[in-house]
Amino acid sequence: MSTGQEFARECKEAARNLRRLPKELRRALSNEVRDQVAEPLAADIRAAWSGPYARALSAATKTRAAADPQIVVGGSRRVVSGGASARDLVFGAEFGGGRRVTVIPTRPGRRGHRRHTTRQFGRGQHAVFGTIEATLDRTFQRWADVVEKVAGDVVDNG
Repeated sequence: MSTGQEFARECKEAARNLRRLPKELRRALSNEVRDQVAEPLAADIRAAWSGPYARALSAATKTRAAADPQIVVGGSRRVVSGGASARDLVFGAEFGGGRRVTVIPTRPGRRGHRRHTTRQFGRGQHAVFGTIEATLDRTFQRWADVVEKVAGDVVDNG
């Protein structure tokens, strides 16, 4: 896979093919995938969070039961006293808050200055994308093993 667009296209194709599987196979697969693939990956992401919002971000990292590993990071519920939602914290922690500099011009009787804002998150941790990138091969191997085992069990029994 040479580009991110090719990778995204292949992921969409794989998801489409998973939806075409028989219902009983998807159901059997979803429980195994959640326990053996998605939950260990979510635990790695939870461990990667750091800083003052690590506890709230760890609580906002959850898994979903599906035939492919699904992890949900964030949410709309307010999680800190300032009123920020988990989604806001995830975006800030993952991508950084930026370093916006606002110039306050000089006015009569006042000297101009610069105001630095949104330094709350710094440069960003890359906890989600960095963890997924670091564990991608291991995660795909686990997923392939689970799919092979469950498909073999369903074919042998059915």
